[in-house]
Amino acid sequence: MNGPARSMSLVADDPGHLVRALQCESDALVTRERFGEYVGKTLRAAIDERPQMRLERAAIVDIDRKGQGFVLMDSRGRRYRAHTVALALGNANPADDLLPRELRESELYFGDPWRTRTDDLPAGDMLCIGSGLTAMDRVAAFGSTMRKGTIYTLARHGYLPARELPEVRACGYRGLGIDERSPLSLVRSVRAAMRQHISAGGDWREVAEALRQPSQRIWLGWSTAQRRQFLEKVSSLWASLRYRVPPATEDAVAALRNSGRYIPLQGEIVAAVDKEEGIGIEYSIHGERCRLSVASVVNCTGPNGDLGSNPNPLIRALLRRGLIRRDPLALGIDATPYGEAIDADGLIDERLLALGPLLRGVLYESTAVPEIVEQAREIARRVAREREEWVA
Repeated sequence: MNGPARSMSLVADDPGHLVRALQCESDALVTRERFGEYVGKTLRAAIDERPQMRLERAAIVDIDRKGQGFVLMDSRGRRYRAHTVALALGNANPADDLLPRELRESELYFGDPWRTRTDDLPAGDMLCIGSGLTAMDRVAAFGSTMRKGTIYTLARHGYLPARELPEVRACGYRGLGIDERSPLSLVRSVRAAMRQHISAGGDWREVAEALRQPSQRIWLGWSTAQRRQFLEKVSSLWASLRYRVPPATEDAVAALRNSGRYIPLQGEIVAAVDKEEGIGIEYSIHGERCRLSVASVVNCTGPNGDLGSNPNPLIRALLRRGLIRRDPLALGIDATPYGEAIDADGLIDERLLALGPLLRGVLYESTAVPEIVEQAREIARRVAREREEWVA
Protein backbone atom coordinates (compact mmCIF):
# COMPACT_ATOMS: atom_id res chain seq x y z
CA MET A 1 0.00 0.00 0.00
CA ASN A 2 1.24 3.53 -0.60
CA GLY A 3 -0.26 5.03 2.56
CA PRO A 4 1.03 4.55 6.13
CA ALA A 5 -0.96 2.31 8.48
CA ARG A 6 -2.06 5.28 10.59
CA SER A 7 -4.11 6.62 7.63
CA MET A 8 -5.60 3.33 6.41
CA SER A 9 -8.08 2.47 9.16
CA LEU A 10 -11.52 1.30 8.04
CA VAL A 11 -13.08 2.86 11.14
CA ALA A 12 -13.38 6.60 10.67
CA ASP A 13 -13.49 7.41 14.39
CA ASP A 14 -10.57 5.10 15.23
CA PRO A 15 -7.42 5.88 13.20
CA GLY A 16 -5.45 3.29 15.19
CA HIS A 17 -7.77 0.41 14.29
CA LEU A 18 -5.55 -1.05 11.56
CA VAL A 19 -2.36 -0.55 13.59
CA ARG A 20 -3.82 -2.58 16.47
CA ALA A 21 -5.37 -5.20 14.18
CA LEU A 22 -2.10 -5.91 12.38
CA GLN A 23 0.16 -5.06 15.33
CA CYS A 24 2.35 -2.87 13.16
CA GLU A 25 4.00 0.54 13.47
CA SER A 26 1.88 3.59 12.63
CA ASP A 27 4.29 4.56 9.82
CA ALA A 28 4.39 1.04 8.35
CA LEU A 29 3.42 0.46 4.72
CA VAL A 30 1.57 -2.84 4.85
CA THR A 31 1.31 -5.18 1.89
CA ARG A 32 -1.94 -5.39 -0.05
CA GLU A 33 -2.34 -9.01 1.03
CA ARG A 34 -2.27 -8.02 4.71
CA PHE A 35 -4.60 -5.09 4.08
CA GLY A 36 -7.01 -7.41 2.28
CA GLU A 37 -6.99 -9.78 5.24
CA TYR A 38 -7.69 -6.82 7.52
CA VAL A 39 -10.64 -5.72 5.38
CA GLY A 40 -12.13 -9.24 5.39
CA LYS A 41 -11.68 -9.67 9.13
CA THR A 42 -13.22 -6.27 9.86
CA LEU A 43 -16.22 -7.03 7.63
CA ARG A 44 -16.83 -10.42 9.24
CA ALA A 45 -16.62 -8.89 12.73
CA ALA A 46 -19.12 -6.18 11.79
CA ILE A 47 -21.60 -8.77 10.49
CA ASP A 48 -21.16 -11.03 13.53
CA GLU A 49 -21.94 -8.11 15.84
CA ARG A 50 -25.13 -7.17 13.98
CA PRO A 51 -27.62 -10.01 13.52
CA GLN A 52 -29.79 -7.84 11.24
CA MET A 53 -26.98 -7.71 8.66
CA ARG A 54 -26.55 -10.35 5.98
CA LEU A 55 -23.78 -10.83 3.45
CA GLU A 56 -24.47 -12.48 0.11
CA ARG A 57 -21.93 -13.22 -2.60
CA ALA A 58 -23.68 -12.35 -5.84
CA ALA A 59 -23.41 -9.91 -8.74
CA ILE A 60 -26.25 -7.37 -8.93
CA VAL A 61 -26.98 -6.81 -12.62
CA ASP A 62 -30.10 -4.62 -12.53
CA ILE A 63 -31.89 -2.16 -10.25
CA ASP A 64 -35.37 -0.78 -10.86
CA ARG A 65 -37.30 1.93 -9.03
CA LYS A 66 -40.51 0.57 -7.49
CA GLY A 67 -42.60 3.07 -5.55
CA GLN A 68 -40.60 4.40 -2.63
CA GLY A 69 -37.88 1.77 -2.97
CA PHE A 70 -35.98 -0.47 -5.36
CA VAL A 71 -35.99 -3.99 -6.71
CA LEU A 72 -32.55 -5.48 -7.32
CA MET A 73 -31.83 -8.53 -9.45
CA ASP A 74 -28.66 -10.59 -9.32
CA SER A 75 -27.00 -12.71 -12.00
CA ARG A 76 -28.80 -15.82 -10.69
CA GLY A 77 -32.20 -14.23 -11.24
CA ARG A 78 -32.90 -13.66 -7.54
CA ARG A 79 -34.65 -10.46 -6.54
CA TYR A 80 -34.23 -8.24 -3.49
CA ARG A 81 -36.21 -5.27 -2.19
CA ALA A 82 -34.46 -2.24 -0.76
CA HIS A 83 -35.44 1.12 0.65
CA THR A 84 -31.96 2.58 0.04
CA VAL A 85 -29.16 1.43 -2.26
CA ALA A 86 -25.49 2.36 -1.96
CA LEU A 87 -23.33 1.94 -5.05
CA ALA A 88 -19.88 0.95 -3.74
CA LEU A 89 -18.50 -0.54 -6.94
CA GLY A 90 -14.83 0.35 -6.56
CA ASN A 91 -12.59 0.94 -9.55
CA ALA A 92 -13.58 0.08 -13.09
CA ASN A 93 -11.13 -1.55 -15.49
CA PRO A 94 -8.89 0.79 -17.52
CA ALA A 95 -10.35 2.32 -20.66
CA ASP A 96 -9.07 0.95 -23.94
CA ASP A 97 -11.44 2.40 -26.52
CA LEU A 98 -8.75 4.85 -27.71
CA LEU A 99 -6.23 2.08 -28.34
CA PRO A 100 -5.87 0.58 -31.85
CA ARG A 101 -8.37 -2.20 -32.51
CA GLU A 102 -5.54 -4.54 -33.51
CA LEU A 103 -4.03 -4.15 -30.06
CA ARG A 104 -7.30 -4.66 -28.18
CA GLU A 105 -8.03 -7.83 -30.14
CA SER A 106 -4.56 -9.31 -29.69
CA GLU A 107 -4.11 -12.32 -27.41
CA LEU A 108 -0.99 -10.59 -26.11
CA TYR A 109 -2.97 -7.60 -24.77
CA PHE A 110 -4.16 -7.70 -21.15
CA GLY A 111 -6.74 -5.07 -20.22
CA ASP A 112 -7.14 -5.82 -16.52
CA PRO A 113 -3.85 -5.25 -14.67
CA TRP A 114 -5.33 -6.17 -11.29
CA ARG A 115 -6.33 -9.69 -12.32
CA THR A 116 -3.35 -10.52 -14.49
CA ARG A 117 -0.47 -12.24 -12.74
CA THR A 118 2.99 -11.38 -14.01
CA ASP A 119 3.94 -15.07 -13.93
CA ASP A 120 1.06 -15.86 -16.31
CA LEU A 121 2.24 -13.44 -19.02
CA PRO A 122 4.24 -14.64 -22.02
CA ALA A 123 7.99 -14.72 -21.46
CA GLY A 124 9.95 -11.83 -22.90
CA ASP A 125 9.76 -8.04 -22.98
CA MET A 126 6.66 -6.34 -21.57
CA LEU A 127 5.03 -2.97 -22.19
CA CYS A 128 2.88 -1.23 -19.57
CA ILE A 129 0.62 1.50 -20.93
CA GLY A 130 0.73 4.23 -18.28
CA SER A 131 3.33 5.15 -15.68
CA GLY A 132 1.39 5.52 -12.43
CA LEU A 133 1.28 3.37 -9.32
CA THR A 134 -0.21 0.33 -11.08
CA ALA A 135 2.54 0.44 -13.70
CA MET A 136 5.20 0.76 -10.98
CA ASP A 137 3.75 -2.32 -9.27
CA ARG A 138 4.09 -4.17 -12.58
CA VAL A 139 7.68 -3.07 -13.05
CA ALA A 140 8.61 -4.17 -9.52
CA ALA A 141 6.83 -7.51 -9.99
CA PHE A 142 8.67 -8.02 -13.29
CA GLY A 143 11.96 -7.81 -11.40
CA SER A 144 10.88 -9.93 -8.43
CA THR A 145 9.86 -12.87 -10.65
CA MET A 146 13.38 -13.03 -12.11
CA ARG A 147 11.96 -12.84 -15.63
CA LYS A 148 14.34 -12.26 -18.52
CA GLY A 149 13.88 -9.32 -20.83
CA THR A 150 13.06 -5.64 -20.53
CA ILE A 151 9.94 -3.90 -19.25
CA TYR A 152 8.79 -0.57 -20.67
CA THR A 153 6.23 2.00 -19.54
CA LEU A 154 4.65 4.32 -22.09
CA ALA A 155 2.71 7.41 -21.00
CA ARG A 156 1.63 10.55 -22.82
CA HIS A 157 3.05 12.86 -20.14
CA GLY A 158 6.00 10.72 -19.05
CA TYR A 159 5.75 11.57 -15.34
CA LEU A 160 6.75 8.90 -12.82
CA PRO A 161 5.33 8.83 -9.27
CA ALA A 162 7.42 10.48 -6.58
CA ARG A 163 8.79 8.46 -3.68
CA GLU A 164 6.64 8.18 -0.58
CA LEU A 165 8.08 8.89 2.86
CA PRO A 166 5.64 7.33 5.36
CA GLU A 167 6.91 9.44 8.26
CA VAL A 168 5.91 12.70 6.53
CA ARG A 169 3.04 14.66 8.12
CA ALA A 170 1.05 17.52 6.65
CA CYS A 171 2.20 21.03 7.49
CA GLY A 172 -0.22 23.86 8.29
CA TYR A 173 -2.26 24.87 5.25
CA ARG A 174 -3.24 28.41 6.18
CA GLY A 175 0.27 29.81 6.06
CA LEU A 176 1.16 28.40 2.64
CA GLY A 177 -0.45 31.21 0.63
CA ILE A 178 -2.19 28.86 -1.81
CA ASP A 179 -4.18 30.61 -4.55
CA GLU A 180 -7.27 28.43 -5.05
CA ARG A 181 -9.00 30.55 -7.68
CA SER A 182 -8.06 28.39 -10.66
CA PRO A 183 -6.09 25.21 -11.43
CA LEU A 184 -3.16 27.12 -12.89
CA SER A 185 -2.97 29.60 -10.01
CA LEU A 186 -3.17 26.64 -7.63
CA VAL A 187 -0.22 24.89 -9.29
CA ARG A 188 1.91 28.04 -9.37
CA SER A 189 1.26 28.81 -5.71
CA VAL A 190 1.80 25.19 -4.65
CA ARG A 191 5.16 25.12 -6.43
CA ALA A 192 6.14 28.36 -4.72
CA ALA A 193 5.04 27.00 -1.35
CA MET A 194 7.03 23.81 -1.88
CA ARG A 195 10.19 25.75 -2.79
CA GLN A 196 9.80 27.97 0.25
CA HIS A 197 9.09 24.99 2.51
CA ILE A 198 12.18 23.16 1.25
CA SER A 199 14.36 26.25 1.76
CA ALA A 200 13.16 26.36 5.37
CA GLY A 201 14.30 22.77 5.90
CA GLY A 202 10.97 21.05 5.28
CA ASP A 203 9.91 18.35 2.82
CA TRP A 204 7.76 19.19 -0.21
CA ARG A 205 5.54 16.21 0.61
CA GLU A 206 4.36 18.04 3.73
CA VAL A 207 2.86 20.69 1.45
CA ALA A 208 1.23 18.05 -0.77
CA GLU A 209 -0.30 16.39 2.30
CA ALA A 210 -1.57 19.76 3.57
CA LEU A 211 -3.67 20.09 0.41
CA ARG A 212 -5.54 16.88 1.15
CA GLN A 213 -7.93 18.35 3.70
CA PRO A 214 -9.16 21.34 1.62
CA SER A 215 -8.99 19.53 -1.75
CA GLN A 216 -12.70 18.68 -1.92
CA ARG A 217 -13.68 22.26 -1.07
CA ILE A 218 -11.31 23.59 -3.74
CA TRP A 219 -12.69 21.21 -6.38
CA LEU A 220 -16.29 22.08 -5.52
CA GLY A 221 -15.46 25.79 -5.80
CA TRP A 222 -14.29 25.48 -9.41
CA SER A 223 -16.54 25.65 -12.45
CA THR A 224 -16.85 22.70 -14.81
CA ALA A 225 -14.54 24.50 -17.25
CA GLN A 226 -11.91 24.93 -14.54
CA ARG A 227 -12.17 21.28 -13.52
CA ARG A 228 -11.71 20.28 -17.14
CA GLN A 229 -8.65 22.53 -17.32
CA PHE A 230 -7.22 20.77 -14.28
CA LEU A 231 -7.73 17.36 -15.89
CA GLU A 232 -6.17 18.42 -19.20
CA LYS A 233 -3.25 20.54 -17.94
CA VAL A 234 -2.48 19.62 -14.34
CA SER A 235 -3.79 16.21 -13.31
CA SER A 236 -0.83 14.14 -14.58
CA LEU A 237 1.70 16.26 -12.70
CA TRP A 238 -0.55 16.37 -9.66
CA ALA A 239 -0.94 12.58 -9.66
CA SER A 240 2.83 12.06 -9.72
CA LEU A 241 3.20 14.21 -6.60
CA ARG A 242 0.02 13.24 -4.77
CA TYR A 243 -0.10 9.46 -5.34
CA ARG A 244 3.42 8.46 -4.39
CA VAL A 245 5.13 5.10 -4.72
CA PRO A 246 6.21 3.08 -1.64
CA PRO A 247 10.00 3.05 -1.04
CA ALA A 248 10.33 -0.71 -1.49
CA THR A 249 8.57 -0.51 -4.87
CA GLU A 250 10.63 2.46 -6.00
CA ASP A 251 13.85 0.73 -4.96
CA ALA A 252 12.92 -2.30 -7.07
CA VAL A 253 12.06 -0.06 -10.02
CA ALA A 254 15.32 1.89 -9.65
CA ALA A 255 17.34 -1.33 -9.60
CA LEU A 256 15.76 -2.47 -12.87
CA ARG A 257 16.27 0.96 -14.43
CA ASN A 258 19.94 1.10 -13.40
CA SER A 259 20.49 -2.32 -14.95
CA GLY A 260 18.86 -1.21 -18.21
CA ARG A 261 15.95 -3.61 -17.85
CA TYR A 262 13.33 -0.91 -17.21
CA ILE A 263 12.95 1.86 -19.78
CA PRO A 264 10.29 4.59 -19.31
CA LEU A 265 8.99 6.01 -22.59
CA GLN A 266 6.83 8.98 -23.46
CA GLY A 267 4.22 8.98 -26.19
CA GLU A 268 0.91 7.57 -27.41
CA ILE A 269 0.24 4.28 -29.18
CA VAL A 270 -0.95 4.82 -32.76
CA ALA A 271 -0.72 1.32 -34.24
CA ALA A 272 -0.14 -2.32 -33.36
CA VAL A 273 0.33 -5.55 -35.27
CA ASP A 274 0.70 -9.16 -34.19
CA LYS A 275 3.98 -10.73 -35.17
CA GLU A 276 5.33 -14.25 -35.01
CA GLU A 277 7.62 -13.30 -32.12
CA GLY A 278 5.19 -11.04 -30.25
CA ILE A 279 3.39 -7.77 -30.92
CA GLY A 280 4.73 -4.72 -32.71
CA ILE A 281 3.83 -1.32 -31.23
CA GLU A 282 4.11 2.02 -33.01
CA TYR A 283 3.92 5.12 -30.84
CA SER A 284 4.16 8.85 -31.45
CA ILE A 285 6.07 11.44 -29.44
CA HIS A 286 6.15 15.09 -30.57
CA GLY A 287 5.24 14.05 -34.09
CA GLU A 288 7.97 11.42 -34.37
CA ARG A 289 7.00 7.77 -34.92
CA CYS A 290 8.84 5.11 -32.92
CA ARG A 291 8.55 1.31 -32.93
CA LEU A 292 8.80 -1.32 -30.24
CA SER A 293 8.34 -5.11 -30.20
CA VAL A 294 7.28 -6.87 -26.99
CA ALA A 295 5.86 -10.20 -25.86
CA SER A 296 2.91 -8.69 -23.96
CA VAL A 297 1.10 -5.39 -23.34
CA VAL A 298 -0.68 -4.58 -20.05
CA ASN A 299 -3.05 -1.64 -19.73
CA CYS A 300 -2.06 0.29 -16.58
CA THR A 301 -3.70 3.61 -17.44
CA GLY A 302 -5.89 3.59 -14.35
CA PRO A 303 -9.62 3.15 -13.74
CA ASN A 304 -12.03 4.23 -16.47
CA GLY A 305 -14.53 6.74 -15.11
CA ASP A 306 -16.58 7.13 -18.30
CA LEU A 307 -19.83 5.27 -17.67
CA GLY A 308 -20.60 5.20 -21.38
CA SER A 309 -17.76 2.76 -22.04
CA ASN A 310 -18.10 0.81 -18.79
CA PRO A 311 -19.08 -2.81 -19.58
CA ASN A 312 -20.43 -3.46 -16.06
CA PRO A 313 -24.01 -4.77 -16.59
CA LEU A 314 -25.28 -2.92 -13.52
CA ILE A 315 -23.93 0.43 -14.74
CA ARG A 316 -25.48 -0.21 -18.16
CA ALA A 317 -28.83 -1.11 -16.59
CA LEU A 318 -28.84 2.02 -14.41
CA LEU A 319 -28.05 4.20 -17.41
CA ARG A 320 -30.69 2.48 -19.52
CA ARG A 321 -33.35 3.03 -16.85
CA GLY A 322 -32.27 6.65 -16.40
CA LEU A 323 -31.54 6.20 -12.70
CA ILE A 324 -28.04 7.66 -13.14
CA ARG A 325 -26.24 9.82 -15.65
CA ARG A 326 -22.61 10.61 -16.42
CA ASP A 327 -21.04 13.60 -14.75
CA PRO A 328 -19.98 16.40 -17.16
CA LEU A 329 -16.32 15.35 -17.02
CA ALA A 330 -16.93 11.60 -17.57
CA LEU A 331 -15.18 10.73 -14.31
CA GLY A 332 -18.12 8.87 -12.77
CA ILE A 333 -21.79 9.47 -12.01
CA ASP A 334 -23.46 12.85 -11.63
CA ALA A 335 -24.35 13.31 -7.97
CA THR A 336 -24.56 15.80 -5.15
CA PRO A 337 -21.57 16.29 -2.82
CA TYR A 338 -23.46 14.03 -0.39
CA GLY A 339 -23.35 11.12 -2.85
CA GLU A 340 -27.01 11.34 -3.93
CA ALA A 341 -27.37 10.18 -7.54
CA ILE A 342 -28.81 12.58 -10.11
CA ASP A 343 -30.99 10.84 -12.68
CA ALA A 344 -31.38 11.38 -16.42
CA ASP A 345 -33.95 14.12 -15.82
CA GLY A 346 -31.69 16.02 -13.45
CA LEU A 347 -33.60 14.97 -10.33
CA ILE A 348 -31.80 14.09 -7.10
CA ASP A 349 -32.50 10.60 -5.74
CA GLU A 350 -31.99 10.69 -1.98
CA ARG A 351 -32.14 6.89 -1.75
CA LEU A 352 -29.69 5.95 -4.49
CA LEU A 353 -26.30 6.79 -3.05
CA ALA A 354 -22.73 6.38 -4.27
CA LEU A 355 -19.27 6.45 -2.75
CA GLY A 356 -15.68 6.00 -3.80
CA PRO A 357 -14.41 6.30 -7.39
CA LEU A 358 -17.92 6.76 -8.80
CA LEU A 359 -17.92 10.23 -7.20
CA ARG A 360 -14.67 11.50 -8.74
CA GLY A 361 -16.46 14.05 -10.90
CA VAL A 362 -18.09 15.56 -7.82
CA LEU A 363 -15.45 14.89 -5.17
CA TYR A 364 -12.16 14.42 -7.01
CA GLU A 365 -10.34 12.91 -4.04
CA SER A 366 -12.50 9.77 -3.81
CA THR A 367 -10.07 6.93 -4.42
CA ALA A 368 -8.03 6.74 -1.21
CA VAL A 369 -9.00 4.88 1.96
CA PRO A 370 -9.46 7.91 4.29
CA GLU A 371 -11.88 9.67 1.94
CA ILE A 372 -13.85 6.51 1.12
CA VAL A 373 -14.12 5.57 4.80
CA GLU A 374 -15.53 9.00 5.59
CA GLN A 375 -18.08 8.73 2.76
CA ALA A 376 -19.10 5.26 3.97
CA ARG A 377 -19.60 6.54 7.50
CA GLU A 378 -21.90 9.33 6.31
CA ILE A 379 -24.00 6.85 4.31
CA ALA A 380 -24.18 4.52 7.34
CA ARG A 381 -25.33 7.39 9.56
CA ARG A 382 -27.93 8.38 6.99
CA VAL A 383 -29.35 4.85 6.75
CA ALA A 384 -29.34 4.52 10.56
CA ARG A 385 -31.34 7.75 10.92
CA GLU A 386 -33.87 6.50 8.39
CA ARG A 387 -34.26 3.22 10.24
CA GLU A 388 -34.89 5.11 13.47
CA GLU A 389 -37.59 7.14 11.70
CA TRP A 390 -39.28 3.95 10.47
CA VAL A 391 -39.36 2.53 14.01
CA ALA A 392 -40.69 5.79 15.40
